[in-house]
Amino acid sequence: MTVMLLRAVLFAAMAALLPQPSVARVETPAAPSQGAAVASRFDSSLAELEFPLLAALRADPVWAGALRKDKALAGLVRDRANRVAAATGCTALPSCRVDPWLWTEADIATVGKALSTLAGKPGFARSLIAGKLRPSRHFALHEALEDPAFIAAAWADAARGMNYVMRVYAAGEAPRYPKIDAIIFDTAQPDYAYVLAAQEAVTRAQNRADDLFFDPALRYATTLLITNERDDAASHRPLLGGLNAATVEALKGIDWTHYPYSALLLFGHGPEDAVSRTGVMGHLRLRLAADRFHRGLAPVIILSGGAVHPSRTRFNEAVEMREELIRHYDVPADRILIDPHARHTTTNLRNVSRLILMTAIPDDKDALILSTPETILYIGGAELADRNKQELGYLPGRIGPGPDALSLTFRPDALSFHVDPMDPLDP
Repeated sequence: MTVMLLRAVLFAAMAALLPQPSVARVETPAAPSQGAAVASRFDSSLAELEFPLLAALRADPVWAGALRKDKALAGLVRDRANRVAAATGCTALPSCRVDPWLWTEADIATVGKALSTLAGKPGFARSLIAGKLRPSRHFALHEALEDPAFIAAAWADAARGMNYVMRVYAAGEAPRYPKIDAIIFDTAQPDYAYVLAAQEAVTRAQNRADDLFFDPALRYATTLLITNERDDAASHRPLLGGLNAATVEALKGIDWTHYPYSALLLFGHGPEDAVSRTGVMGHLRLRLAADRFHRGLAPVIILSGGAVHPSRTRFNEAVEMREELIRHYDVPADRILIDPHARHTTTNLRNVSRLILMTAIPDDKDALILSTPETILYIGGAELADRNKQELGYLPGRIGPGPDALSLTFRPDALSFHVDPMDPLDP
């Protein structure tokens, strides 16, 4: 990006700070009630997908009103705004422009205390925590906690998730998987200062009188994902619509007793070049899955894989695999489910668990993971189990030996519904 273009962006952003006509605010829809279909849990805006607690706080009028009146939170909002304003002339880029937006440990504690206090008041826990947050399973890792600790833990996750996005996609720190998930800008270039200034100006121009304490930082973080073209989590929504809609409906009429397994699970293996749509191992896995499907091992194939390899590819693994199954192997379109978001083997397992639990596929019947020999050894081994515990915090399902060297059995675990803000491209 040239200096002239960057300056044009900055000037446009500064113009946005001028008084504007008032615009009616569109509120985020309320979180689904306990009786709502589980299919709606992951079908929402990018901000709600990444940080469902914040969306729920805003949508609950009792909580939102109390948070706006909280004096400690009002003081925190002023302090944070002053930090940002004081850094506008700094030169130690990019950290000096990004750090004021981060939630400090003291900030996190202040908010956690306010939320915990509200959770202990009559009616507050019932309306939000018992009525929405716990039933959603978005916070499954905190289920054992009492309400005040539960909401404080959920908040700490959200705050650290926003910090992660800002550190990676504004300050340029390395993500867990830098080869495929890193920032798209060169933060060492002098021109990058204009990008940060424009990002800050546009974010501050969106401040509103009815903002909650987290809104400026939330806008800053989600804008970073969009400007870095890392809004993968919001693609292919609603998850059970689109390419999955016909299959979701067809699953309701299947007699599962006719099949030894509930589903065939296949994970993508993307190429490392910008031309190929599916890596060579992916082609081989598809051939295997089609063979097992036509032998009648299961009535549906679940394909898992996002737009991953090479970095910022426009080809989505699950979508491309689906097309190949239909085109080359006569697998009916309504017998294929896709998870178009997973970027790693850990989230392959987590996301197929979600799909099984969100549809009519029986979760008390083994599914069958299919892959090439070396990957089967990896998926069934201790290394991936350790990765799941370290990166997800749990095992997304129970893996067992399959009927041959190219398969493993799998049973999903509902902990997989936990939303992980530390994995912003696929939370």
